[in-house]
Amino acid sequence: MKLADFFNTTYRPLRLRGRSPKTVLLYTNLFRQFDRWLAAEAIATEGCIEHLDELILARYLDHRAATRSPYTAEKERSQLLALARLAWERRVPGLERMPTCPPGILPQKVPTSWTTEEMRHVFEVAAKANRPIHGVPAGEFFTALLMLCWETGERIGAILAIPASEYRRPSVMVQPETRKGGKTGRIYHLSADLCDRLDRLAIHKHERLIPWTGHIAGLYGRLQVLLKRAGLHGKRVAFHQIRRTSISHIAAAGGDPVAFAGHSNPSVTRRWYIDPRLAEHGPRPHELLPRLDPPKEPPAAA
Repeated sequence: MKLADFFNTTYRPLRLRGRSPKTVLLYTNLFRQFDRWLAAEAIATEGCIEHLDELILARYLDHRAATRSPYTAEKERSQLLALARLAWERRVPGLERMPTCPPGILPQKVPTSWTTEEMRHVFEVAAKANRPIHGVPAGEFFTALLMLCWETGERIGAILAIPASEYRRPSVMVQPETRKGGKTGRIYHLSADLCDRLDRLAIHKHERLIPWTGHIAGLYGRLQVLLKRAGLHGKRVAFHQIRRTSISHIAAAGGDPVAFAGHSNPSVTRRWYIDPRLAEHGPRPHELLPRLDPPKEPPAAA
C-alpha cells in the first residue's frame, strides 16, 4: 500500500480528525519529499508501507538533516513513525516490524529578536513601500499588518484569515480554527493608532481584515524586500521574527510571555521565543564574580 493511500484512508480519519488543513499539507509535503528521495536513490518511485524500514528511514532523515535542517528531519521522523505505529497496530501488509529510529541531536539555538530601534526602522521602511495591494496603498497595508503582528504576537496564517467582520474597534477576534492547534480563540485589544490604520483598510470593503488574496509566498517575498532595505534580511527573519520580538519585549517589560504567546508549556516559550539579551533579569555573571585584575591603588598624597 502506498503511504499516501494509507494516510488518506486510515491515518487521517483516525488520527487527524478535527486538525487544521495545514497538518494535512505537512504530511503531503513529507510524502512528496520522501518519494523524490526514494527515486533519487533508485529504491522506488513512490513511498509504500514497506519503505517504513528503519535503515531506509535513517538514510532519508540523514539526507533531510543535511539538506534542510535537523529540526525538519526530527519533525518528519515523528510523522513517519506515527504512520508506522498505526500501520503496525492494524497489521497492514508490508510492515514486517515496527521500526526503531532514535531522535537526532538537535542544536539548541538561542532565540533572537529585534530591538525597539530595529522594529521602528522596519516600520519606517514599510511606510514607504510602493506597489498597491488590492487597491490599498502598500504603505498603509504593510504598516497595518506589521503593527497587528506586533501588538497581537499572532502567527501570520491566523492574521491573514481574520474576517473583516471580526474587527470591532478597539478589539479583534481570532477564531480557533485559524490558530495553531485549532482549539482556542483569542480577543486582542488594540492601540488607537492600530485601530486608525485598520479603519483605513476597512474603507476598501475587503472580505479579510488584511486584504491579501495571493499565495503567502508572495507576501513573504514582499516582506523580504522591505527587511533587506532595513538591513535585517536573513534566513529566519520573517513574520515569525516579529512574533519572537513581541514575546521577548513582553517578557522584558515584566508581562506574562507564556500567556501572550498562547503556549500551554512555558518551556516552549523560553526555548524558542524569548531573547535572553532582552528578557534576562538580575545581576550578570561578571557582576557576581570577583575581578581578576587587582583594583588600582589611589595615588599617594604629595
